Amino acid sequence: MDDEEALLEHPAEKRIDLTRYLHTQKQIRDEYKKEEVTVPWQDKFKDKFTCSGATCFRKFLSYFPLINVIRTYKLREFILGDILSGITAACLHFPQGLAFGILASLAPAFGLYTSFFPIILYMLFGTSHHTSFGTNAVIALFTAEIAEGQVSGLARQTDIWNGTGNVTQTDNRFDEAVLMDIKVMAASGASLIVGIVLLVMGLLRLGFLTSYMSSSFIHAFVCASAVHIASSQIPKALGISIPSFTGAGKLVRSYIEIFKAIPRINVASLIITILSMTILLLVKECINKRFKDRMKMPVPIDLLLIIVATIISHFGKFKQNFDVPVVGNIPTGIPVPRAPVLTSDYIGTAIIVAILVFVLSIAMARTCELKHDYQIDDNQELVAYGMANLGSSFFRCFPSCTAPPRTMLLSLMGAKTTLNGLFSAVIMLLVLMVVGQLFESLPLPVLSSMVIIAVKDLLLHVSELPNFWRMNRYDFVIWLGTCVCGVFIDIPYALYAGIGLGLLTIAIQGQMAASYTLSTPKDEDLYLDSSLYHKLHQLPNIRIFRMEASLYFATSAIFKRMLYKEVCDPRALAKSLEMKTDIDYSVNIERAKQQTHQNDIKYLIIDCSLVSYIDMNGMKTLVQINKEFGKASVTVVLACCSRYMLTSLQTQMLSEVFKDNKVFLDLNDAVYACRHSLI
Repeated sequence: MDDEEALLEHPAEKRIDLTRYLHTQKQIRDEYKKEEVTVPWQDKFKDKFTCSGATCFRKFLSYFPLINVIRTYKLREFILGDILSGITAACLHFPQGLAFGILASLAPAFGLYTSFFPIILYMLFGTSHHTSFGTNAVIALFTAEIAEGQVSGLARQTDIWNGTGNVTQTDNRFDEAVLMDIKVMAASGASLIVGIVLLVMGLLRLGFLTSYMSSSFIHAFVCASAVHIASSQIPKALGISIPSFTGAGKLVRSYIEIFKAIPRINVASLIITILSMTILLLVKECINKRFKDRMKMPVPIDLLLIIVATIISHFGKFKQNFDVPVVGNIPTGIPVPRAPVLTSDYIGTAIIVAILVFVLSIAMARTCELKHDYQIDDNQELVAYGMANLGSSFFRCFPSCTAPPRTMLLSLMGAKTTLNGLFSAVIMLLVLMVVGQLFESLPLPVLSSMVIIAVKDLLLHVSELPNFWRMNRYDFVIWLGTCVCGVFIDIPYALYAGIGLGLLTIAIQGQMAASYTLSTPKDEDLYLDSSLYHKLHQLPNIRIFRMEASLYFATSAIFKRMLYKEVCDPRALAKSLEMKTDIDYSVNIERAKQQTHQNDIKYLIIDCSLVSYIDMNGMKTLVQINKEFGKASVTVVLACCSRYMLTSLQTQMLSEVFKDNKVFLDLNDAVYACRHSLI
């Protein structure tokens, strides 16, 4: 049996004896602290913002990771994986482009544009081998809100100009081409704003902001968005038309109109929807998912479905014979570049979309990074997301984002570098130039079915609720509040609710932080929570207090109150010392005796190991505690101070109160000094 096994089997038989000198923080600082080299601010500025030509050129090239990919590309090792994964992803880009173009309240062609240009731009600037940039259901939903908002605003202005003051159906007053052009301008303008915001964030190195988005918030937000996405496709799936709604409660109002329109359901559309959803579910769940380890590539059922459905619809004349809505004209070629038109109406929503693009995309990129063991650059990813949206906005694209299904497909197919996007882009170019117009007879219920099935996994995030309840009630509250607000009010309110609840739970955790005194087992130099363990004893004349929270404006009053509760109230102790014979203070004397377990307190040690931050309120609280315990003839000392705490102790407010001989390296030093009256 080796030493480790013996220690696990008989832990009490192993004893560690340590010998060292008593240390205050001052002694450690004087003996071991590194010498600080003061650099004038002019030199710092010069080093930061000036560089040689070669350095500037290298910095410029760092914004184009594709150059390094090409330079280090291993042709024989990488090319097959990149070709197969890129082509396979394109087979999903095409049907999703058609479906999400309609979801964005635009024509399918604009979904195809958004499935082409962002791929090329991300390939140039991105660092994730498996990120598939292009259309995204959640972002398409926000685009629809922006586009419909612009049309509603135009209708409202026209009504005001006409003196009616009422908003009626816009289709009766504006040509469809005019309305579509207004929507496209709004969508491309939103893409421009999203691109600028993300690019600026990347240049300012703000990639660290992802750390402040909790998984419970992200999952709840995505789930609420999925409810809106699936709900928006129900009218198309049923072959009915309902008024479009914006603002708070729009989902509830939409469902009211859907139920009213049930007698008008197009039976042919309903049958197509049921068949399409059944086929998609059977292939994706029973074949692709079950046999994914045995298959070299999943069955491209989305692509096969739209091909078969288009052929049947074309020869069966579904539109003429059954009044089934179809995709219609899909223009061939690449759109001529055009500068987006910006208005202030949707800037706020576009900024929210930028944050969503950032959060959703970086989350998928990090997932693939961990799975395949390579390194991404958060800040460069922001630059890539920004450039993909900024550049594509000039080609009538709506905001683009990573799509989880396509990204997981690239991961499954073994994409080796970002060059897989080149092969996806080539296929999409063929679609835009030749193939797209062949799908004019594709029934819209098929695309609606694809959208609903695509967000199925997002809807299933609701199954995480029991886990959140068991593991962390704060996450449960954030998830539930975010999702409920998103579904029953509107998607932007889910963002506000999620961030607000996150901040609220942080504040509540600070208010409910654990606080306790520390005691020791017999003949052991251990300090354990007195409320959790037994067979402990209090050190004579010494009390040790710890609170598991930083000391700032929100916790300083709690810190003081819990200290006085767990140790003793120094004000009562001081009065008992002054008025020992006064009957009026007998209650205070008894209370002080009970709190001190019949022992006099001479030293109070505050364990600062968990105090990572202290502000002015916290400093004032420490000064007040020291003053009130001083009146009761109790010396207050500090131990285990964090770096921030040590810096704060050098301020004039605290340095005059807590001298160097009252600040110790750890609890053992403080206890030894108190026991031997070395303070």
